[in-house]
Amino acid sequence: TLFRSTLGALPSAARVLGVIATSQREACVFLDEAGQVLYAGPNLDARAVLEGVELEQRIGAERLQAITGHAPPYIFTAARYLWFRQQPDAERLASILMLNDWITYRLSGERTAEHSSACESSLYDVCAREWSAPILEELGLSPAVLPPLHHAGTSAGRVTPEAAACTGLPAGTPVFVGGADTEMALLGSGVVDPGAVGVVMGTTMPLQMVTDCPRLDPAGSLWTSPFVLPGRWVLESNGGDTGGAYRWLLDLLLGGTDAEAHARAEALARRTPLAPEHVVCHLGPVVFGLKHMNPFHPAGILFRFPLLDLDRPRGDAILRAFLDSIAYAVRGNLAQIEAVADQASTVVRLSGGMTRVAPLPDLVATVLGRPIEVAMVPESASLGCAVVAAVAAGLHPGIPDAVSTMVTSRGVDPDPAPHAAFSEAYERWRAAQQTLHGWTF
Repeated sequence: TLFRSTLGALPSAARVLGVIATSQREACVFLDEAGQVLYAGPNLDARAVLEGVELEQRIGAERLQAITGHAPPYIFTAARYLWFRQQPDAERLASILMLNDWITYRLSGERTAEHSSACESSLYDVCAREWSAPILEELGLSPAVLPPLHHAGTSAGRVTPEAAACTGLPAGTPVFVGGADTEMALLGSGVVDPGAVGVVMGTTMPLQMVTDCPRLDPAGSLWTSPFVLPGRWVLESNGGDTGGAYRWLLDLLLGGTDAEAHARAEALARRTPLAPEHVVCHLGPVVFGLKHMNPFHPAGILFRFPLLDLDRPRGDAILRAFLDSIAYAVRGNLAQIEAVADQASTVVRLSGGMTRVAPLPDLVATVLGRPIEVAMVPESASLGCAVVAAVAAGLHPGIPDAVSTMVTSRGVDPDPAPHAAFSEAYERWRAAQQTLHGWTF
């Protein structure tokens, strides 16, 4: 239905020159020889946590992180494979695909893999940019189960008659290999050169710096992945639950998450000046640290006790405090990336649906104390796919040319007056978060 409605909205003279897929990371699909789905799990499927512990013990946590660039392995494909091989259909397993690669398979009939997605499996060697033979051997997993690796934009075949009947796409349309959503979002916001940082403000908030070589975090807290461009990698920290927590907060305060609720929330947030709130919010955004993860720590909103009914925080103060916490999380996660990369970021670009929430971009610039850029197209993962497909279809000679033509952004300057006050508030926010992280419910 989505395919058909999108195609129906195109101008009558428009031609589809190619199709490409991206998807959430960590999601994977297991197929049998005939292509029937044996298992499909989203990124948050945690049923293989115990198998993830087993994987760490068998390979060693430090060695696993050194090979894959990712830790811990609890939600990755390798752990799910250990879980799946205990299931009745385990003997039928013929292929393991990441979710975007499965979409490519459904469109073209070809089983392929792409580097930035493959890295989210714990089966991939991030430095060598190939499937990890030692991990496959340890798991007893045949290399034949994993499809050949290709760079984003490689031809994966053409839309089959069956896929054309399901989607409305013309049969024979070229299908190109797509990458992981966050890396494609960086490309779609113009983050391509080493030192540039992309902040994807969606349901969660990954931050990635492009590097010209794999930078591994010695502490194992940050992730390292191949970028969608050959010869480049990304170093990632993550602000965690951002857009999801914001929608939940709107539902609590305003009774809904529709367009009217979003407009009311922005109006409330604009009522307060650009200055730190006395309310401190710890509902969603965090500073990444999976090595010290505590899923049971408390969250909430802190404020001064309202003596004699004075100073009771209003809804606008709570909403603004939440937006403040997003900006603080950007600052903390960016600092982690720059420390591990041992270099300052050259540019910080925001993209994603939360960039539409005023005054969030201004808050981020002011909390950081530096100019930032905001992608004009919030759906940067989709635009990144379009950039890759445009090059693959021959519309542009290369990625730099396509990015310069197709990607635009606007600059946002910091307000220097409240920056010092925000810096003090940020330190208090970090201290309170670390204290709360030590509690357990």
